Amino acid sequence: MKKAFLGVVALNVIAAGVFAADTPTQAIEKRTAEFVAAWNRHDPKAMAAFWASDGDLMNPFGRWAKGREEITKLLTGEHSGVMKATTFTTSAITVRTLAPNVALADWDFTVAGIAAPDGSAVPTQKMHAAAVWEKKGGTWLVLANRPMLPAPLPGAAPR
Repeated sequence: MKKAFLGVVALNVIAAGVFAADTPTQAIEKRTAEFVAAWNRHDPKAMAAFWASDGDLMNPFGRWAKGREEITKLLTGEHSGVMKATTFTTSAITVRTLAPNVALADWDFTVAGIAAPDGSAVPTQKMHAAAVWEKKGGTWLVLANRPMLPAPLPGAAPR
């Protein structure tokens, strides 16, 4: 009886380790890494799959897209043009859980390799994004993402 009890306890401990659910922070960090990989492959359809079907994106250049189809179009246009040779790197991610299945994630990131419309190189851009994520069907998806280019105050010395 004692051996059977210890066996059940051992199986529960092993199962808990194998099936332990990621925290929202861990899950969103993993999803972010997957998004970065899709960006660096220049795969707009894979990138858009990170959004909820009714999610939206306002890019740093003022273009807005709602729903995966429009987001795919926006990303396809960018990645077949000025973003086609870029690399995306995150430097910091913070996640704040707002509700059991809702979180706000802030990313600091850089995009290198942007080409101006005339083909000239654009300096590496340091950006920031705030994204609202929702866990749907066991998967964290972006409801709204607002990447931006921080700008100095008018008249202030650049940082």
